[in-house]
Amino acid sequence: MIELPLQAIIDKYNDLNERMLKVSNRKEMIDLSKKHKLVQPQYDIATKIKSIENEIAENKELLDSIDPSDEMVELLKNDISEKTKELKSYQSDILSYLTPVDERDSEDILLEIRAGAGGDESSLFVGQMLRMYINFAENKGFKTKIVSSNSGTVGGYKEVIVEVRGNGPYSWFKYESGVHRVQRIPETEKQGRVHTSTVSVAIMPIVETDDDFTLDMDEVEIIISTSTGAGGQSVNTTYSAVMMRHKLTGLEAKSQDERDQQQNRIKALQVLTSRVYDYYEQERLAKESQERRDQVGRADRSEKIRTYNFPQDRFTDHRYGKSWNQLPNILSGEIGLVIDQIRKMEAEKTLKNYE
Repeated sequence: MIELPLQAIIDKYNDLNERMLKVSNRKEMIDLSKKHKLVQPQYDIATKIKSIENEIAENKELLDSIDPSDEMVELLKNDISEKTKELKSYQSDILSYLTPVDERDSEDILLEIRAGAGGDESSLFVGQMLRMYINFAENKGFKTKIVSSNSGTVGGYKEVIVEVRGNGPYSWFKYESGVHRVQRIPETEKQGRVHTSTVSVAIMPIVETDDDFTLDMDEVEIIISTSTGAGGQSVNTTYSAVMMRHKLTGLEAKSQDERDQQQNRIKALQVLTSRVYDYYEQERLAKESQERRDQVGRADRSEKIRTYNFPQDRFTDHRYGKSWNQLPNILSGEIGLVIDQIRKMEAEKTLKNYE
């Protein structure tokens, strides 16, 4: 077993506690609080591991000091065996919290899922991925809310954007950015041929109004129109739909789900701000070292990261060359088991550099 930085985790937790007691600046307090919540699970497991290690050491010391014929020998051996199993379980658990540190790990996010190649089949899969991620988020205790959607012609979505808030959702969802490929036989396919379609996923930290980044509204073009549904049907006749375009980057955001124009303005601005911020972040990171760019959480959105092969019941992550079965369970929300293993693999690769 690779050596775990247990004392470093405990020291970091205690240091955050001390700093929170001394700080008076509201923004700094919020930042420290977010970091504290992220470290809390690590600290709980680290202290448990240390406690079990001490118990095992004490039992072994006692075992060495007593007569081999003593009736306590068997009891001590059994206790050491059980505690060793428990220890290995906790050691495995803590790995998923020791992935490479990203400055945005504590942030709430906008999850964007967009249909790609494959037409209606791609739109239908966007709907399945939406359910998968919402179930996963709820299992992690995160709160979700659809902030923008564009329905497909036969179901699913051409595009959907979901707000995910809680204790560091970015640290879990950051592995999902990229192109997801699905291979399956569509319900409308009469000759049993497997079709391939794609869906793109983008994970963007939510930029709050009091954040360091502020969108210059002089750089934003705003277009107001009536809301429309699938096939161009009029949803309402008032001019409540809002489309915003950032002139410098060409990035756009639209909101029409609310009947009130002001609410749609707020939603569209939130999405556009996060998109522009993320665009500049990706641009900045592209100038950094190859080691930094290679981090899985910074995957290029044009990169094919996953394949969902239905005929073979196989889910493959191409970044790691690893596959899983039970695809229906993964799509029902157990994607968390896959992400957890990815986090552990990342932790094992970078643990020597843990600070």
